[in-house]
Amino acid sequence: MTVVNMMETLAKEHLDRHWDHLGMPCSCITCRNDVLALVLNALPPRYVSTERGQMFVKAALDEQFRVDVLQALYRAARAVATRPSHPVAGQNG
Repeated sequence: MTVVNMMETLAKEHLDRHWDHLGMPCSCITCRNDVLALVLNALPPRYVSTERGQMFVKAALDEQFRVDVLQALYRAARAVATRPSHPVAGQNG
């Protein structure tokens, strides 16, 4: 196994699970990646190098951690929805 940032794995899971509730005007891969990038920049990395490490990180997650990830996700979605990195259909640039 290579070194993995578990925060990226967890953020992707949350993004997939909550995408439909974010109210994004665009669902393209660019907007999804922009949201993910902002989430990852807002949260501390959790690097692991073994499967045991992955299990430890997942087991150590408490409710506050989950709330922090969701807050970062909704903030990032608002930021991208407000200023997407590309023109959105139906908007004048």
